[in-house]
Amino acid sequence: MTGIPASGKSTIGHAVAAALGLPMLDKDDILEFLFTTEGIGNAEWRKRLSRKADELLEHRALQTGSAVLTSWWRHPASQHDTGTPVEWVASLPGVVLEIYCCCSPEVATKRFLSRQRHEGHLDQLKTHSELLASFQQSADFGPLGLGLIIEVNTERSVDLSSLIAEIELALTCQNKESRLA
Repeated sequence: MTGIPASGKSTIGHAVAAALGLPMLDKDDILEFLFTTEGIGNAEWRKRLSRKADELLEHRALQTGSAVLTSWWRHPASQHDTGTPVEWVASLPGVVLEIYCCCSPEVATKRFLSRQRHEGHLDQLKTHSELLASFQQSADFGPLGLGLIIEVNTERSVDLSSLIAEIELALTCQNKESRLA
């Protein structure tokens, strides 16, 4: 699951995981566990815990096999060091299917500011204008491009059954191509 922050990655990811009977691995869940067990602090502390959460997400994904992975991923074209690194995702065995949650930066900013997350995220330190500029820059990059891509408009209600059918078709076609190669 990819997309800018507050684009609906976790919401859609949980629904997809449940529909497909797959485990859901969400970096935010891991990070919030670390906030609970190791405490919260300043921005540098949060960054250290975030990198630790990245490592745990990667480890769990490699141990799990098939799963729905959700994070704020570091786009390969980005010059910033924020977000979960993506290099290891492309090397996962099997088919990598990127579900890109399309959402305007304006809508995502509004959602971001209205949601309640663990205080360890330090969301309260971010202003509307900072978030909007950051989300716009990230949205300009588009999907990560790590495998097959399905784009989903998450500004409105998502037809889950249509999305699942599209996912299953993409996976079936990719598996057939793999066997032919």
